[in-house]
Amino acid sequence: MYNLHYISKVIAMDKYPSETRIMLALKKNGKMSLVELSEEIGISKMAILNHLQKMESKGLVERYLVKSSVGRPHYVFKTTDNSRLGMDSSNNEMLENLLDFLEKTGNNDLVTKFLSERYSSVRLDYEKQLSKFNDREKVQELSRIREKENYYPELKETGKDGFELLEYNCPIFEISRKFGVACSLETQLFASVLQMDVNSTHRQVNGSDVCRFLIKKKSE
Repeated sequence: MYNLHYISKVIAMDKYPSETRIMLALKKNGKMSLVELSEEIGISKMAILNHLQKMESKGLVERYLVKSSVGRPHYVFKTTDNSRLGMDSSNNEMLENLLDFLEKTGNNDLVTKFLSERYSSVRLDYEKQLSKFNDREKVQELSRIREKENYYPELKETGKDGFELLEYNCPIFEISRKFGVACSLETQLFASVLQMDVNSTHRQVNGSDVCRFLIKKKSE
């Protein structure tokens, strides 16, 4: 049995490398200044700036000059539209092109069939991995699994029997913009393997794509 304190550390934001944590912070909060990023990440402004300059050169981050009524103008930073955490960007572009092609050629049913079969397979795998855990442990372990699969999750407790699961690198967000069935299948997947109530919002948060799942114990 996993130690819950250890699992909590595994899915915490500070587990990720500095550049990934910067990207997650920007996706979560929108535009941020050097000072705000330094406080959020817990490293110096100079270290943050060095990372940001590398990320700018890769086209992952852009800066804006902000003028205020008090004090000197300062820069704020935000992720670019094609950042996708700077990971698998070529795969994301290929996926978007494929989805466009299937939609234009009237083959939406192929996407629905593919997603349904995929979720059936994933469900069996997840159920096997989660079978030995209680409700709370299942949610924690599901987050750990998603972290291993590079969804970059962040898990928060929202009361006695509730959780909020945010995923910052979710391919379902891209698919759901063209094929809404993807969202419902993902939600059904989590509800099935957790045996809990799950509601989802795949939405723009401060201009960034974040998949959000609200999970709670089923009503008696």
